Amino acid sequence: MELLIDVDRSDGRPLQTQLYETLRQLILSGSLKAGDRLPSSRNLADQLYIARNTVTLAYDRLAAEDYIAARPKSGIFVNDRLPDAAVLVRSRQTASIGKGQRVRLGANPSFTGRAPMLWTDRAQRPKFDFFVGRPHPDSFPTSFWKRSVARHLSYARGTQTEYGDPRGLPALREAIANHLRATRGIEAHADQIIVTSGIQGALNLLARVFLSGRDQSSVAIENPAYQGAAFLFNSYGARLRPIEVDEFGLIVSQLEDFGGSLVYVTPSHQFPTGYTMSLDRRLHLLDWAYRTGAYVIEDDYDSDFRYDGPPLTALAGLDRRGAVIYLGTFSKSIGASIRIGYAVLPRHLLDQARIVKSLLDNGAPWLEQAVIADFLNEGAFIRHLRRIRRSYMSSRDALTEAVARHFPESLLSGGEGGMHMMWTLPPGMPQPADVQQFAALCDVGLYPLSAAAAYEQGNRKRFTERSLVVGYTALSDAEIDEAMSRLARKLSRH
Repeated sequence: MELLIDVDRSDGRPLQTQLYETLRQLILSGSLKAGDRLPSSRNLADQLYIARNTVTLAYDRLAAEDYIAARPKSGIFVNDRLPDAAVLVRSRQTASIGKGQRVRLGANPSFTGRAPMLWTDRAQRPKFDFFVGRPHPDSFPTSFWKRSVARHLSYARGTQTEYGDPRGLPALREAIANHLRATRGIEAHADQIIVTSGIQGALNLLARVFLSGRDQSSVAIENPAYQGAAFLFNSYGARLRPIEVDEFGLIVSQLEDFGGSLVYVTPSHQFPTGYTMSLDRRLHLLDWAYRTGAYVIEDDYDSDFRYDGPPLTALAGLDRRGAVIYLGTFSKSIGASIRIGYAVLPRHLLDQARIVKSLLDNGAPWLEQAVIADFLNEGAFIRHLRRIRRSYMSSRDALTEAVARHFPESLLSGGEGGMHMMWTLPPGMPQPADVQQFAALCDVGLYPLSAAAAYEQGNRKRFTERSLVVGYTALSDAEIDEAMSRLARKLSRH
């Protein structure tokens, strides 16, 4: 163990006294705990550039007062039981701060913000948990991952010990560009792509580019919206302008008097309603952006999972003037713990974005990027999507049938794609928060908007008062049916 100890030769006290008092204080403060091994007298003397005899004298004094003890053939250790004098000193140190008296720790941090509700301890989750955005645990491509990881580690040749391009691994950015060209109609070069830590990392990057250092910035955002975006923009001091959504997506006409430079949308599968933005609305939004000079942040949430009808071209695929910033992620298709997402930026924003990315984290982990590049390049990702898409579509059908059977007159929206639906409760059912409590009693997890990472503004909360957000992809068809049966029985008794 190396100890952070300074001895001052200009101090009038002997070096052995300084060393004794410093070690004693480290023990009293808890920095050195019972059972911790101390350096040998020779090692500590070499570390401090002092005579070994000086260290020996300090150790002898600490041992005489029962702070430390030597163990034959093992070394010198802090005693398990400290002397009574040490306990008294600790008590006096604690008592020196009066009850209710605030300890000054330095300047208060200036950050203010809220965290989105995404993580819960697995041990505390209900058996039948309908939380949003969780792929089925069995869907992870473990076999491919093992093979690819082993291959890259075998041929790394120092790559794992070097800094990489802050924008991301070139092979992954090239693979993402090819994938987007084929599946989302986006003509982007690899140098326009920046690999991020999921969507949240991309949003942080954009907030730094557009909002840092500006007073009273405004961001237009869907209402309701994703908490992670709303809370993040708020934390940078931006004012949020809520824009309502309906079954055709964002109501673009409400943007006409908006003077800000950013609009955040989830057009493929709006979160949390599940609505898909129509082609007319997409073209209207692009036309508005061209007229005003604003940028549209397209969070292509859940775009990998479309079950009914042909896939829609992404907003960025329709954009011809560099007004759309496209965000994608592998969190929903592979797993959230991978923490790999990406942003596709217009060329005129790349210089600023590259600098910001360097300041934020200097790049994503190399190995995960290399494996995902293989996953895309070898066609395994497309095969993976086909397989889990079938599974998730079956789960969607199971949920639709179970809700219709047990809770007639309910409305489920967003079933055309994605990993969740919004459940508008029928007349006669309790409020969403009450349904959540009843569900918990039968080991079922159901979530109102605010508990499902969604955020709705305004006094007239159209969805919050009667809706639940129901993620279905982490449960089997049988589990979905059992959960809804349990809830129906519980509610019928109340």
